[in-house]
Amino acid sequence: MDAFYASVELLRYPQLKGQPVVIGGGRRTAGEGNATAFARLEEYQGRGVVTTATYAAREFGVHSGMALMQAARRCPQAVLLPADFEEYRRYSRQFKSAIGAIAMPPR
Repeated sequence: MDAFYASVELLRYPQLKGQPVVIGGGRRTAGEGNATAFARLEEYQGRGVVTTATYAAREFGVHSGMALMQAARRCPQAVLLPADFEEYRRYSRQFKSAIGAIAMPPR
């Protein structure tokens, strides 16, 4: 659960599996609706903070709470995605429901 948001994004964009991905900050793509044109962390400018990162990005020392500019120095090739809290809430509800069904089966 320490990379839950990143896991949700990998469900949305399975082509990013195994790549360093950082959640936080805004996405600027060549075509906003084009899921193949992702912003890279090296393109980021600002004062944002890493919300979370995939394990592939963590191997470069990127972690939650780190300034995005510092993360960009450590892993410039990482894909940068914005946080989508509504989607994370939706998956969280599904997860809690599944765990609840296992932990407290109907009588």
